Amino acid sequence: MSEQMSQQMHEDDSETLNFTGVLQAIETKREFNTYAKGEQVIYEFTEDPGLLHQYYRLREDRYNRTLKSEGYNWGEDFHDKLSYILIARRNRLCLGGCRLTIREGDETWMLPVENSEFNLRNTFPDLLLDSVRHAEISRFVVMDDNGDESNIFNGLCKAMYNKVITSDIRYLFAVSSYSLARNWRAVSNSFGVKNTRIIENIHPVEKALGDEVKWHLILSDLASFYNDNLLTQNLAKVFHNENSTMY
Repeated sequence: MSEQMSQQMHEDDSETLNFTGVLQAIETKREFNTYAKGEQVIYEFTEDPGLLHQYYRLREDRYNRTLKSEGYNWGEDFHDKLSYILIARRNRLCLGGCRLTIREGDETWMLPVENSEFNLRNTFPDLLLDSVRHAEISRFVVMDDNGDESNIFNGLCKAMYNKVITSDIRYLFAVSSYSLARNWRAVSNSFGVKNTRIIENIHPVEKALGDEVKWHLILSDLASFYNDNLLTQNLAKVFHNENSTMY
């Protein structure tokens, strides 16, 4: 074998070893830092296609496994295009999310919870939903086994309520299992939204799932909370204007 061929083979082997080492390093990093643990969790409303794709895939996987509903679309749907999508992420990894769908009083399209047999305006005529802005939060999901599910859920709730308050929403609806409904009510109360209740004897039905899954409807009346918040904002504006005038 010539010296030139021997040198070439040695270089090829070195490149192979280097490439293998890189792959092993990547695999080790994935194994020990699967969910980018240690990095800051960021909560944001996004239109980023890559992050949205992760959220839809995560949502579809978790709902299908939890509800045993193979074949039903828990992924991207019509209402996603009408909604604000909130996600929790570490770097570029989506750890969870939910969506906020806002409807004006004079708009007639259905919110995610509604169908031909269930209508919020007919169910709650005393709320006068034809004349006030209202919204629904839906498709909550948090990646399991990331070691921080509870904190991520609370972070999503806090970021979502900040959006709700700044959007001048009067009534907020959500639909979930009873355990999640209780958690949502507790979190709402901790944020100062005291008028949050689980509606008894009203159980919206996902047609594709039938009566096998019992959903519970949660309603938040944000009137008093919003008025208090508005007063605080107005006082802050007055203070700011006075200081601006002084200088």
